[in-house]
Amino acid sequence: MFTGGSGQMAVIAELLLRQCNAAVPHVDVGTDVFAMSDDREDVARIQVKTARANEYKKDTGYRASFDIPMGQLKRTDKPPLFYALAVRKKDGWGAFLIISRNSLQTLWNEGCGSENRESGNLQLVVQYRAEGSPQANPIWTANCGVFDLSKYLEAWETLPPLMQPEEIASPPQA
Repeated sequence: MFTGGSGQMAVIAELLLRQCNAAVPHVDVGTDVFAMSDDREDVARIQVKTARANEYKKDTGYRASFDIPMGQLKRTDKPPLFYALAVRKKDGWGAFLIISRNSLQTLWNEGCGSENRESGNLQLVVQYRAEGSPQANPIWTANCGVFDLSKYLEAWETLPPLMQPEEIASPPQA
């Protein structure tokens, strides 16, 4: 409970740093955090999953295992749900994966992850690796088996309240 709660607070902190307000529902029935911006209608429903990192001894990087409730994943994505996968390393927080339920359903259908025999949940084992020199801001990648999840790393801007607003085309001049 403490690890999960700390991950939830880390996600809220990241949202606040991005000037996005966050609220925690009094009753958790599958949404841990609501993210919203005062000047927009959009609200993001976020389910936070937190894992402890198993850091590599020889390489720069770590791996973490996430347990996603299969019943929640298989639901129709209305209203849309996002997962924030948080990793606690011994020296702080690792990179966050921000992925929509719809995208995770697609990955699962393509063979990403495995079903945990005990819980029946989707188990994702994600490997985080640094490419380049550790001293010169390495580029991080995330993989679950053969599936590249790197585009979901720190993808906060995919949350509706943080998306860039669409530009409205000006009417043609007469």
